[in-house]
Amino acid sequence: MQPHERGEHSDSASRVAVRLCGLADGTVACDAVDDAALERVEEEFLCASGERWGGVWRGIPVAALLDRPDVDIDPEATHVRVGADGYAVCVPIRTALNGVLAVERNGEPLPPARRPRFVAPVEAGRTVRGVRELRFLRLGPDEDPQEYEELGY
Repeated sequence: MQPHERGEHSDSASRVAVRLCGLADGTVACDAVDDAALERVEEEFLCASGERWGGVWRGIPVAALLDRPDVDIDPEATHVRVGADGYAVCVPIRTALNGVLAVERNGEPLPPARRPRFVAPVEAGRTVRGVRELRFLRLGPDEDPQEYEELGY
């Protein structure tokens, strides 16, 4: 993933909320985030559908969620289960914190059903569109994060 860049104004904010749960508590309304808080990343990945997606994405940095006064996250969390309706991946917290909840791609708002999209430096098929939940988990060294996933294939 390229370094994050701040900037450009856009009215592309999502009209959905993402619930933080597990070792976290809070809800982030994507349309309530100041446009200046959105970050720009350049990332390309192979979707689970087989389509290649790439370009310039703008979204809410997952790491910025930790600094919000209305969100409480247990510092013992080791993984984040990023979930949408019928689909979820479980990634190490460091990976999640390097990601964004994207609301636009290449300067265009993502379609409502696809936003926000979790975009991070992950393997093929491990991004999530239409994110509705970030579940913060503490997994032991013998636990397999894939047991917390719902990939639908």
